[in-house]
Amino acid sequence: MLHHGYEKLADIDGFTSFIVDNYFSYLPFDHSYWTYLAAYTQIIGSFLLAIGILARFSLLGLSSTMLFALIFHFTDTGLQGAPLGIVDNHNYEFETSLLYLLLFIVLLTFGTGKLSLIGMLQRKLPNSIVSWLK
Repeated sequence: MLHHGYEKLADIDGFTSFIVDNYFSYLPFDHSYWTYLAAYTQIIGSFLLAIGILARFSLLGLSSTMLFALIFHFTDTGLQGAPLGIVDNHNYEFETSLLYLLLFIVLLTFGTGKLSLIGMLQRKLPNSIVSWLK
């Protein structure tokens, strides 16, 4: 996710004009706002998820970016004959964003686990503090 956010920041105008303007023209406000929001959600959300702090909040944001990615891919290329179609490069366009979304939903549902930073801190900090960091 991190590199997807950096790619958006590297070309705000390009992503805004080719993706947001063309596929999400119904969104309110200046469309570059949505590009910045997606980019920073992917960058900050990835970092917070990796260290395990505010993971569920990050997962909500990351899931929303993947939902928009799925909408884009389905609008752009459709199902591409899934599940039995053979596509160029042997990769459905929507496959990666769907896998990310499913992974984020699983983590959102079950949590990040005891090997995450927050899982390790749970043993050392009071529950009242830890509950705010999840």
